[in-house]
Amino acid sequence: MKTKRFVMIAVMFGMAMSVSAQGTGSKYGTDSIACVTNMSIYSEAYKQWEAAKFAPEALSQEMVHAWREVFLNCPRASQLVYTRGEKIMDYFIKTNPKDKDAYIDTLGMLMDSRAQYFPNDPKTGASQVANIMGRKGLLIYTYNKNRYEEAYNILKDAVALDPSQLQGAYIDAYFKSTIDMVNNDKAEKMTVINVYQELSEVLDDNIKVLAEGVVQLEEAKADAEASGDTEAIAGFDKQIEKNEKSINNNKGTKNNIDNLFQPFASCDDLIKVFSAKMAETPDDVVLLKRITTILDKKDCTESKLFLDAAVKLNELEPSPESSYSLGVKFFKDKKYSDAATFFEQATKTENNDRRYRAYRNMAMCYQNMGSFSKARETARRAAQVDPTAGEPYLIIAQLYAESAKQFSGEVESKAVFWAAVDKCIKAKSIDPSCSDRANALIRAYSAGFPSVETIFFNDYHEGQNFNVGGWIGETTTIRARK
Repeated sequence: MKTKRFVMIAVMFGMAMSVSAQGTGSKYGTDSIACVTNMSIYSEAYKQWEAAKFAPEALSQEMVHAWREVFLNCPRASQLVYTRGEKIMDYFIKTNPKDKDAYIDTLGMLMDSRAQYFPNDPKTGASQVANIMGRKGLLIYTYNKNRYEEAYNILKDAVALDPSQLQGAYIDAYFKSTIDMVNNDKAEKMTVINVYQELSEVLDDNIKVLAEGVVQLEEAKADAEASGDTEAIAGFDKQIEKNEKSINNNKGTKNNIDNLFQPFASCDDLIKVFSAKMAETPDDVVLLKRITTILDKKDCTESKLFLDAAVKLNELEPSPESSYSLGVKFFKDKKYSDAATFFEQATKTENNDRRYRAYRNMAMCYQNMGSFSKARETARRAAQVDPTAGEPYLIIAQLYAESAKQFSGEVESKAVFWAAVDKCIKAKSIDPSCSDRANALIRAYSAGFPSVETIFFNDYHEGQNFNVGGWIGETTTIRARK
């Protein structure tokens, strides 16, 4: 076994030292016969190793040698050379702890070569360099956390190349390696804040694009259903499911980086760091936007720093972003009319998350002003901007419940609570993060349902449809108080 291990290490080092010998030009290199032969040898052996669930005894020196020859002499032969090579490196990294870093280096070289020879996905034709580099950074960080600085720099470059290509795991590793940089005094705390904001925007954009895709797919599915095209319907269902899974993955990653950011996210810490930066460059518009955005997200808007940054930003660059910040300030001061005006201006922003929050906050302004119909209309706009958010439906639920006194009649005055609960159920069905709030409201509003006797003596029955009149104008289902 020791001899076999030595041979394998020698094979890998030989590969690392022979990069310059890689073939160019033809897909099968300068010796196509040798390339095809070695491809056949390693492919068959690899399949046997895979069938054996990658057991150590099923890994042959002949397979590794043939794979190495293909990689070095005909690197354009197939992308499988790299994906299978990654699995081979994974095996050696995990089974040879003393030489782990040498194998990690070889794996890094493998990823670089894949990006060089297969910059575009052979199936779709789309660029995949950022995705490959993101995976390289993730693997280096995963295999050896002490190489966090190397991983950080690779992942940083991958995000700069094309953040839309990056999977949630790559983004998660980038933020973790950023924190390691700060904790080891290789970067200042502001770096964590900047990267957090950058990645939050990337994830928000990903969610927006995927959600818009779901809407388009559902419309196409409806057309297919109308025409009776069952094959197309199945295809749309599959893609919708894929998009929804990706949305949840992005939301999960966003939740992860939110949690990782918490030690750096106390209001006192953020204010301390941002105050120092603002004192250095008080006219830095990018910094001012970052201050107002993060302090708003972390509910630190009561601070003088937030107000100073919002006012300064509005002076230097009147924009939807500065209007949003001033809207938050006026909302906190309970000047709801002024706040609504600024939030209205803020909805012109191109930042999807900020536009959603502007509509949501504006709806709460109208709610506090007693303009229920206008509040609902604005909450619906928020839901259109972010179809995955449940909070707009919770706002509408509250509006319905708060308007109960506007209705007379034993059943009519309580029907608003049926409609309110419907909205709460809708909220948690599309956004699990608001389930606790939705459930609390459901319990509260269900207590307002009419009794079985009231329903019976008013000539209704449970499960029957009921139209809630007035400004609500919705059809709901009759339910009795339990």
